Amino acid sequence: MTKTTDRSTSRPPRQRTRLWSLPASRAAHGAPDEIEGIERTLHHSSWLLLALILVYVLFNSRALTTSALNMVWGGALAYTTALLALRSWPESPAPSRWPMLVRCWLMIAFITGVLWALRVDTGALVTLYHLVVIASAVSLNRRLTLVNLSIIGACLIVLAHPARLEQPLESTLALTLFAQIGPMLLVAYVTSRVAGDIRNALERIRFISETDELTRLFNLRAFMQVAERLHRQAKRYNRPYSLVMIDSDNLKTVNDTHGHQCGNDLLKLTTGSIRRELRDTDVAARYGGDEFIVLLPETGADGARELSERIRRSVEIKALEVRGQRVRTTVSIGVASFPAHGADLHSILNKADQAMYLAKRTGRNRVVVFDPG
Repeated sequence: MTKTTDRSTSRPPRQRTRLWSLPASRAAHGAPDEIEGIERTLHHSSWLLLALILVYVLFNSRALTTSALNMVWGGALAYTTALLALRSWPESPAPSRWPMLVRCWLMIAFITGVLWALRVDTGALVTLYHLVVIASAVSLNRRLTLVNLSIIGACLIVLAHPARLEQPLESTLALTLFAQIGPMLLVAYVTSRVAGDIRNALERIRFISETDELTRLFNLRAFMQVAERLHRQAKRYNRPYSLVMIDSDNLKTVNDTHGHQCGNDLLKLTTGSIRRELRDTDVAARYGGDEFIVLLPETGADGARELSERIRRSVEIKALEVRGQRVRTTVSIGVASFPAHGADLHSILNKADQAMYLAKRTGRNRVVVFDPG
């Protein structure tokens, strides 16, 4: 038995995108993979920083005091412990940049602690701050990169303070600080511009390869990447989601009667009706021909049915003007949800497809929710 509905109720609540998280629409363009790659590179860089400082200390151990060595080894142990703790950072359902920001702060703190222990404010070790600047420019936005630069500048001012070094105040102190911060600003600017250009180029390539040319919705390959990722998250965190299959009822008749251009315009009209009802976190794709599919995160069968009903009515009341004639279309819609209707993505997709074809067989222009009974 199946459930049909012609009633409309309130819209499912719009899901807010948390700070430092990326919405599902960006996830479809590979943003999570990009963040994972950047985080992996930053992870390796943080361990490389530890190795460089330890090598430097080992080669200069004879020139260092016992107290300085103890401070450096203690700082290295604390830094290592913090990196291992950061490695076990709880995984968020949405991609987050927080671990990368914290990792940058740890690197700044470690470099500053080593410079403090060795009582230096210039030299080779100070250039290690450039590693943090580059990491910030690549992994974070420009505002956070400037924040990290400000923190580094404050650390350099403290390190160069005459009272700490037991030296008289030099008139060239400000010039020295500028000579240290200036190159870092230049490195941050160049790196952020290059990283931005690369991201824009990759985004354009993804858009071309993952978007349907006619409707500007995602194609099936891009959609399945998003759906598989969301299914894994939903299964891990026990969260619901729904799949909605939408099929045009009379596109073939419109193509035969008025031509394929009119059929394409009608598909665009249907696409517009679908887009207007979706939240920022929902993902729509052209499934093929005159079929569409919509992924609704954090939405059960009831919420998906309500949204589907609004889409159905929106398509029904729209009309296309063709040589003085008003051409109308309707859609048949099938709904299936996780975990109510299946434990795996392909099973839910198949059941949404079954519900859609049942909607077509039982009169068209209706919404059918899959019923296991």
